[in-house]
Amino acid sequence: MARIKHSELATQLVIEGALGVFGGKELKGQLPVTPHVLSDREAQDVGLPPGGTVLYYPIDSKGVFFDMVGSRAIVWYSGADADRALSLFDSELKRAYPSAKQLVDTAHPDASEMRIRAYDVKLADGMMATVEVSYSKQGVSPPKFSAQVVAMAIKN
Repeated sequence: MARIKHSELATQLVIEGALGVFGGKELKGQLPVTPHVLSDREAQDVGLPPGGTVLYYPIDSKGVFFDMVGSRAIVWYSGADADRALSLFDSELKRAYPSAKQLVDTAHPDASEMRIRAYDVKLADGMMATVEVSYSKQGVSPPKFSAQVVAMAIKN
């Protein structure tokens, strides 16, 4: 099995997974980590309501979570290399979606140790998505990274 870093997997899940699916693209190949589908009970244990599709991708002793319900997807993890995830995500998003626009990078309104960066991403077929990335301020331990994607139709 190929080795993949948490930041690489999280970035791939957002860009190729969520944005790709919402944009009508077919997924390319197989991920190097097989996910575990969480039961409703396991999802509740990590703070999610029942009824979604929650996947856990184990890497070493911790992993990356993926939750998708309707037109919303969230990818998150803590520890590992979460302090490096933002720069990787930002560069890969710009490579995959050159017209993506960063809207804001500001203090998180609910968590003083976090920041938020938001993007608008134009997808195919009259669709777009907002991507809201939450990431730890430098020096916070353990570092955290999450990205929420919400897809919507563009109205003319």
